[in-house]
Amino acid sequence: MEKIKLSEEVKETIRKMIKTQAEYKLEKLTLFLLFDTLMTNNWFSSLLAKYSSCSLNEIIGNIQDVLQETDNDFCEKEAETEDEIDYFSSVLKDSGIPNYESVKFSQNIANLFWDAYHDAELYEYKEITLYAITLAVFINLSDELVDFFQIIDTNIQFLLADVSTMATIDSMDDDSSEDDEFPIPASLSNCVTILNDKFNVNQKCTILGRDKEVAEMWKTMLKKTKRNILLVGEPGVGKSSVVYKIACDIVTGNCPEEFEDYIVLSLDVNNLIAGTMYRGQAEQRYQDLISLIELYDNIILFIDEIHMIVGAGASSGDKSQDFSNALKPILAGDKAIIIGATTNEEYEKYFKNEGALKRRFRNIQIKEPKSTEVYQMLKESIHQLENFHGVIISRRMIDSIIFYAACFNFTTRNPDRTIDLVDLAMVQAKLNNKKHVDRNCILKNFDANFEQYKKMPYSSKLQNAYHEIGHFIIKHFSERLVNFDTLAISIIPTENYLGVNVFDRTDAVPNDDRDYFIDLIASCLAGRIAEKIFLNQSNNSGASNDLEQATKYAYDMVTRYGMAKDLCQNRVYFNDGIHNLQNSVLTTKINAEIEAIIKQAGERAKTLLRTHEKLVKVLATELAKKGILSKFELEKIIGTVELSNLPKTIV
Repeated sequence: MEKIKLSEEVKETIRKMIKTQAEYKLEKLTLFLLFDTLMTNNWFSSLLAKYSSCSLNEIIGNIQDVLQETDNDFCEKEAETEDEIDYFSSVLKDSGIPNYESVKFSQNIANLFWDAYHDAELYEYKEITLYAITLAVFINLSDELVDFFQIIDTNIQFLLADVSTMATIDSMDDDSSEDDEFPIPASLSNCVTILNDKFNVNQKCTILGRDKEVAEMWKTMLKKTKRNILLVGEPGVGKSSVVYKIACDIVTGNCPEEFEDYIVLSLDVNNLIAGTMYRGQAEQRYQDLISLIELYDNIILFIDEIHMIVGAGASSGDKSQDFSNALKPILAGDKAIIIGATTNEEYEKYFKNEGALKRRFRNIQIKEPKSTEVYQMLKESIHQLENFHGVIISRRMIDSIIFYAACFNFTTRNPDRTIDLVDLAMVQAKLNNKKHVDRNCILKNFDANFEQYKKMPYSSKLQNAYHEIGHFIIKHFSERLVNFDTLAISIIPTENYLGVNVFDRTDAVPNDDRDYFIDLIASCLAGRIAEKIFLNQSNNSGASNDLEQATKYAYDMVTRYGMAKDLCQNRVYFNDGIHNLQNSVLTTKINAEIEAIIKQAGERAKTLLRTHEKLVKVLATELAKKGILSKFELEKIIGTVELSNLPKTIV
C-alpha cells in the first residue's frame, strides 16, 4: 500500500478526538465523536449553522447533551474488519497518539478513513485533507448522525453540496513548501483564509464566464489610488466566485505581471468579532489585521458580506469604534487592496449612506447571467461534479435543469440555483444506480411539488393560471417593458409561490418615463384583474406581493421621480428619517396621487387583457392542464391564436 500522508489538520483532529474521549470517558472513538471534533473548525460549524434551523450555540448544546450521556456508545459497534483496523491504527500512529495500539474505535470511523484513503489513491491526491474527511462523514452517515441532523433540522443535501465543492477545491495539489506559507497571526487564524492555497499552478480554473467583470477588476487594481472594489449583486450570482477566479489567475500566472506574487486573503467578519465581549478585544484583532496588511505590499483582502463591517464590534452603540472605521486608514492608503461583496439590498441599507466609506470603493455590478449563458459559465464545475459522482450529464439535460431550476426556485439566482440542481440530479442518478442523469433524476427532486399540484382542484389551477397569464399578457404586449423576456410560466406550487412568470432581463434599455411605470404597475395588478374579468373571482390574499410591489412603484413615482400630476414635479418628497419632507397634508396628497396612478395602471391592464381575451383564455386553459408552459409553447399558442384573429382575406 503506497503511503498517502495525512494533513496536519487531520492529525490535529485525531488528537482532539482522543482528548474528548478521555474527557467524557467514552469507550471508543466513533463517527459522532469525529463530528463533534469537526465542530471546532469555524468553516464547518458556520456551514452547519447556515443549513440548520438551530443556532450555532443550540447545536453545540445538543452535541454536549449527547456526549454527557455516560452510557451512550453511539450504537456504533467496535471495528472488526482487518484492513480497516490496520489502516486506522496507522492513522493513530501517524497522528502521534501514545499507546495507539490500545485505542478502541468503531467500525464506522474505520470505514470512513479507509474510504477517504481509497478516494485519495483513486484521484492521486498527495494527502488526505480535513475537507476530504468531512466529506467522508456525510458519505458514511451513521443512523445516529442522521437522527441528530433531523433534531437540528439540517438540510443535508445543501450542506453536502457545499462540503463537496470545498473538498474538490482543497484536493488540488499544493506544490508550495511549508517554508513558503504566508504567516497568519494566531489571533486571526479562525477568520482569515489564504485563497491562493486552494489552487495550484497547473490547475484549470473552473470559474468561467466573468471575463468582463474580472478585466474591470484588474484595471481598477492597477491604478495608483482608490484601488478598492465593491462587488454588488443578488445572492447566488457568483460574487465570491469572481474573487476566487482572481486568486486562481494569480496562482496560475494568468494575471497582470504586477500581481504575480500577490496573496488573496478572505476575511470572515463574523469570526473576527466572535468572542470579543470585552472592550478592547475587537480593537486588538482589528489592529492585528491592519498590522498584517501593512507589513506586506502584496495583499488583496476579500471581505464577503462587507456591509457587516458597519457597526461590527462597536461597543455600546459607539460606531466610531466599529470595524469600518478601523479600516478607513487602509482604504485611504495605496498599499493594500480591499475587495468587498454585498447584495443590492444591503448596499442600499448600509453602504449608500456611509459617504466616507462608499467613496473609497469602485462599484462593479455582478449581474445574474442569462439562461443562455449559464452552461458556459458552469461547464468546468459540472465536469468536476461528474468526476466526483461518477455520473455523466448531457448538454440537453443541463438545459432542462436550467429550465426547471428557474421554474421551481425563481426567488434564487443563477448560476447558484442551477449548479445546486445539477448536484442533486447527479445524487439522484447515483441513488438509482444510473450512470447518466435523465429527466426523471431531475424531476424526482420536485415530486412533492407535482404531488401537491395533482391534489389541487381544477378551479384552483385555473384561477392560478389566469393570474399568471394576466401578468404575462401585459409584459408581452407592452411596447415599453422591453427589459423582460419570459422563459416560462409555471403554476406548480413551490415553497415560495403558487405560480410564477420566469423571465430573463434583456440588454434593452427601457425609457423609464411615466408610461413605462404605468405598464410596470399594470403588470403587477394584471393577475388579480384577470381573475376578476374571466372568472368573476373575488379578491383574495394571493396577490399581496403584487399589490405591495405596485404600491412601491407608485410611491417612488410620486416621491422620488417627480411624476405626480398635482404636486410639484421638480422636487422629491422623502420621509426616510434623514430627510423628513412630508407632513400630514402632504401625505394625504401623496396618497391621492398613488391611488390615481394605481387606477390608471389598472385600466391599462384591463384594456390589454380584454384586447387579447381569446388568447388569455386559450393560454390559461392550456396552463391549467399542463402546469408549466415554456417560451416555445407560449410563442406557438400566441402565433396560432393571433393568426386566427386576422381577417380571412389577409390570412
